[in-house]
Amino acid sequence: MSVVVGVASALRAPRVLDEGRTRRPWRHRRGIRRHELRARVEAARVRDETNEQKTHLFVCVHGLAGTPDDLCAMEARLLSQRGAATHRVTCNAPLNSFDGVDAGARRIVEELREVRKKYPGLRRLTLYGNSLGGIYARYVAGLLYAESKDGTMLDGLTPCTFLTTATPHLGVGPWGYFKIVPEGARNLWARNLGASVEELTLRDGHRRASGRPLLADMADPETKDPVDFIAALGAFERRCAYANAVNDFLVSYETAAISPEYLDSETERRWRTLEKPQIVEEYVVEGSPMPPTTTSTSRGWRKDSLALQRRMASGLRTLTWKHVNVAFPGPTPLAHNKICALQRSEVIERLFKEGEFIVDHQASYLLEPLRRQTSS
Repeated sequence: MSVVVGVASALRAPRVLDEGRTRRPWRHRRGIRRHELRARVEAARVRDETNEQKTHLFVCVHGLAGTPDDLCAMEARLLSQRGAATHRVTCNAPLNSFDGVDAGARRIVEELREVRKKYPGLRRLTLYGNSLGGIYARYVAGLLYAESKDGTMLDGLTPCTFLTTATPHLGVGPWGYFKIVPEGARNLWARNLGASVEELTLRDGHRRASGRPLLADMADPETKDPVDFIAALGAFERRCAYANAVNDFLVSYETAAISPEYLDSETERRWRTLEKPQIVEEYVVEGSPMPPTTTSTSRGWRKDSLALQRRMASGLRTLTWKHVNVAFPGPTPLAHNKICALQRSEVIERLFKEGEFIVDHQASYLLEPLRRQTSS
């Protein structure tokens, strides 16, 4: 649904501004579009601080066809903590997000260079990515890590927390609702909806020197070109993935939780019939060595995408991850936008408001290091 909403907003007629200028509303170059939402976020800036006193930068990255407004629920919570500086990425909203992960990530890096100049007192960096934003954030981390000489990122900032919500780490099929989509329709989407969709459906290997999809290269510890993505993730002190256990139409549990085996049907039924939204699992998976590549695995993935996705999960899980799985039960598959409490418009905010409890949980986790620092 976020993709449909984003494209629709992008295609709206240009709006007339002062002095006869026009712009399309989705560009977000003037901050938050909604007056009441802007007032709410500004009210969260309760600390009387100068930019020099802000020590921890939290970067919020939206997903495919998203807008910076989508993540205002998170920004408002982060701003309540002394020492926190926040930035919602603006350069990919929303049609810009269709031209591929590499292009979008490089735009984000350039945008963050300007943000860094505003806060001379910064010492630590946290990346928060929602949906495709989590893939962007992984690529951004890789680009920043490649530029560093001592493991720091973005002009000397220490990487602290890397957190994703409903991110398709293993691509968007074949689990969940995508099981019912015919193969021909998947191929049609991949060919006609832009490079980002081609990459998410793991159908971009023909465009790459390795012959493998981008997401597969990003999950392989042996990938060094264009950057070492796994080493970049490993530079963060903590990694955490939030996943929707059920009812996510776009990003199923298996890919968001980096757990490629199909979810047990009895467990899924139990989670889907809970009385209210809640966290159903919270656990840590310690990093472990990647198993050796077998001949069948290395050659067979072209016919069996699940073989490739198992390999991708093994690569990502050479690092330690915390996992939080949340269930939004009921008959409607709208969990994808609830997990971030999407706030793009008044109607959308009401529709996904019940996700605010999980945004509280995410923000508490993100702010832990800063709170320990300020209390010491």
